[in-house]
Amino acid sequence: MEIEVIKNEKQYLEIAIKGDETSIANALKELLLEDKKVEFAAYRMDHPQVASPVLMVRVKEGNALSTLKAAVKKLKKHATDFKSSIKSAKKPKK
Repeated sequence: MEIEVIKNEKQYLEIAIKGDETSIANALKELLLEDKKVEFAAYRMDHPQVASPVLMVRVKEGNALSTLKAAVKKLKKHATDFKSSIKSAKKPKK
């Protein structure tokens, strides 16, 4: 996976997530929208066969890149917690 920064301003960030369809962009968008500092978070996909999702974040206060980094950490924690839950899940009875 590769990240291409399209626009990086203090309160606005736009990145292309190459090598992914929409799963990471959608998960990050949802986590970003939970943050009260975020004014706008969305992603677009120009064409699913040839384009990469472009994630856009605008914050009311603070720094858009820092806010995205915090959302990435939160997503990583969710993934770790989910993995632990799967490992501890009981095997189905036959």
